[in-house]
Order: sequence, then structure tokens, then C-alpha cells
Amino acid sequence: MRCRTQRRRWPSHRRGPRVCSSLPQPPVELTVPSGFAACAARSHIADGPENARSPASCREEAGTFTAVADAHTNDLQSNDGFRLLVESVRDYAIFMLDTTGHVVTWNLGAERIKGYQASEIIGKHFSVFYLPDDAATGICEAELIEAERLGRIEAEGWRVRKDGSKFWAAVVITALRDQDGTLRGFAKVTRDVTEQQKVTQALLEHERLLAETQRLARLGSWEWDIAADRMTWSEELFRIFGLDPLEFVPTYEAYLARLGAEDRIIADELVRKAVERGDPYAFEHQVRLPDGGVRWVQARGRVIRDETGRVAKLQGTAQDVTDQREALDARAQLETLALRQRHALEVNDDIIQGLAVADLALNLEAYDKAREAVATTLAAARQFVTDLLGDAAGDISPGDLRRRSAENG
Repeated sequence: MRCRTQRRRWPSHRRGPRVCSSLPQPPVELTVPSGFAACAARSHIADGPENARSPASCREEAGTFTAVADAHTNDLQSNDGFRLLVESVRDYAIFMLDTTGHVVTWNLGAERIKGYQASEIIGKHFSVFYLPDDAATGICEAELIEAERLGRIEAEGWRVRKDGSKFWAAVVITALRDQDGTLRGFAKVTRDVTEQQKVTQALLEHERLLAETQRLARLGSWEWDIAADRMTWSEELFRIFGLDPLEFVPTYEAYLARLGAEDRIIADELVRKAVERGDPYAFEHQVRLPDGGVRWVQARGRVIRDETGRVAKLQGTAQDVTDQREALDARAQLETLALRQRHALEVNDDIIQGLAVADLALNLEAYDKAREAVATTLAAARQFVTDLLGDAAGDISPGDLRRRSAENG
């Protein structure tokens, strides 16, 4: 059905919206109560005094007429005021579509947001407001079908102005039905929310960068609403603890359960002091993973107070420092090994020198000097063994070594 348009007569200082003749129109016809117009005539002229109606009866009917006329006038003024309101709104595009999606009304907001004059757009299909690729998918028809089924739908997406520029739109489409429930068209309200969308996208990008930063830094974050006893974890924190955010519900007790016994006591004490005194805290502890593995975590926390100064929340971070700890341990082992190697070289030099002195003393038949050199060399060797094997080796005397050697054949 192609919608015909008509222009109603409005006062000269303004024009009304274009409307589709197929859509219901407000009642504007004033109906005179039957008998009132002839009342006075019958009283004085028509059928004679015997059929004349009383002045009281005429006044009663006159009052009824006035009430009906006033009601119709108020309805007309109300509809006029509503139309004027819709026409004047500039921040919202408010217009009507017929049952097939063709534009039948247009307001100033629609003109400002979409760039079309009423004469340019009325009668055209509302798919002209969509990106061509989107319109080709049948989204326009689908929206009308859904609005007809549900009565009202909301959507957001890119829309196109007359000049081809894009804007992000928040859209509401409402099905319009008459008293019999017959679909007569749709009301469409569109708002340009491009700036809000930019803010939303900036927030999403910030969250994405934060999540990426946390992933790279292996830094998770958490917040504990103490009054509501509700704890929230970041995605990275779930990863650090080896837990699935779809299956695990974070709680303070569940957090403590994943710590070792000693770390659990320390963590609980630090949190208790933070809540009672507002002290921030930081300490390293191990986390037991579901697969049996262990990670080292650098935990930090601080209190958040409400407007009354009471502690309302705890916020904190947990950084996976397992690699750092392993690197430090590996470095410590390397440093220990390097120290032992250096010590071994020094001891080796001492032993070689001692043996050389002993050999020289024996050649000179300086037996006391030779014994002294041998004793010094054995002491250096014994100290070297002590450093390598620990304190236990330090308790073994040369006699013990000789006896064990003899016992072993």
C-alpha cells in the first residue's frame, strides 16, 4: 500500500506534521446534542405552548452541549499541543512509519539529526537511514516484524545522514494499533548518541588495555565489598589462580583456602589489621593451583572508606612473581656455584702449594716442616669438603675417614 499524504489546515503561524490518511486521526468533529437546536424554537414558535419545553429543560441541554463542546475543544487543543511538542523537539528524531516502513511524519529533530527536509523524506522507506550493507541483510524488515510481535523494540547501531555521514543511534520502534488491535503503523524515535558511544568505546578500550597490561604484567586486581560480602576478580586474577571465572565464585574464604597454612595466617592477620586500622599491606605468598602446582604471588591491599569514614571496601592486586622468584632462586644457585668454584680453585691452589712445600721439605729432610705443610693441606681439603657437603662433613675427623676407609676395604 502506498501511503498518500495530506496537509491539514493549521493556523497561519505554524504548520502541522504530514500524516498518513491510513492512520487513525483524532476526533475533531463537534456533535450538537439532539433537540437542543430546536429547543428554543419549540418554546416560542414551533408547536405551540402545549408542546413547548421548559426553560429549565433547555438550560439542562445547553449545559450538556457546552460540556461536550468543551471536551472536544480540550481534546483538539491537547492534540494540537502534543503535535506542537513533537514538532519542536530537536534532540530526538520522532516520526511515524506506515505498516510497510515508509515515512509518513517528520519533526524538527529528525530534520536536524538526519539532514532531510520533510518534503524530501516523506514517502521513502526508512531503510535509507541504514548502512547499505546492513539494509541488504533485511534488518529493517526484521525490526518491524519484531516490533509488531513484541509491541516495542530497542536497538543501537550505525545510521546514515542525508550527506552520507554516519552517527551512532539509539532507536526505539513502537507498533501503533487501533482500538480493534489492527496494526496501523510504527512510531520511531531516534537519538544521536555518538558522543556517548565514543565515551563507551573509550572505556571499553581502557578496560581492554588494562586487561592486556595485567596479562603482560601478570597482575590481577580484586575488590571486596565488606558490607555485602561480595568479591570481584579481574580476568587475569582468575588466570593466576588457575581458576575458571564461569565456575569459580570468588570469596575471601575461597582465597584463603588456596594459601598454605602459614601464609593463610599471615594473610588473615594483615587483612584484619587493614579493616580495623586502615593499614595497607604487601607480602609474598604461595598459591596452590588446582592441578597441584604452586605459584608465588606478590599481594597488596588497601582500604576504601565511605562518606562517613568507615572502611567500606578493600581493593588490591596480586602479581604472579613465580618467574621472578624462580629467576632469583636460579641466580642464587648460580652465585653459590660460582662461589664454590672460586673457593675450590683457591683450595686447589692451597693444596697444590702445600703439597709442593711438603715435597720440598722432604727433599731437604726437613720433616717437621713437611708434617706442618701436610697438616695445613689436609685442613684446607677438610674445609672444602665441609663447604660442599654441609656441617655434617665437618664432624668427620681424619681418623674417621681412615677407619671408614679400612672398614670399606
